[in-house]
Amino acid sequence: MSIFESCKAVNALRRTGYSQADEMAVLVSKGRIPDATTGDVIVSRDLRSWTVAYLRSFYGDSALLDVVGKLVTSLSKSGKVTLLESRAGGGTAGVAALFRTPGVAGVYCVGTVPEHRREGVATGLIARAREISESEGRTMILQTLVSDMVLGFYLKRGFEKLYSKLLLEKSSNGR
Repeated sequence: MSIFESCKAVNALRRTGYSQADEMAVLVSKGRIPDATTGDVIVSRDLRSWTVAYLRSFYGDSALLDVVGKLVTSLSKSGKVTLLESRAGGGTAGVAALFRTPGVAGVYCVGTVPEHRREGVATGLIARAREISESEGRTMILQTLVSDMVLGFYLKRGFEKLYSKLLLEKSSNGR
């Protein structure tokens, strides 16, 4: 159950034409990550390579390279983000971003390029992110859309669900 389902505002929004589009699960890293090898996971210095792998992982191509590349460059300069890269076969097999706030490290953008899926790439990235988080004394959190069908993947890798939040959208009939 979402902590927002019983919220009066959600009920009011539903009466005005909003409906649930998805659900965002918020997770915290608690347990050991099974069978994780992190030897091929590095802190990325090649922002272009990281961005191409991110785009291929999530969108299947690198058509948005210029736009997303500018965002990645800006994030990397902020000092609050560590870009992780899993290397395999001479290239980038997967990526993740670790964002820091006081006491917390959020792991985002965990993605594996198609030809390296089911090889433990994402598990290794999560394990490296957890090592970094723990070494800095931070709690590691992660958010995932329930519709992405990866909640079980994260739960099997030592995460526990803290709560979820509803994502609402206005219906197209303009009500």
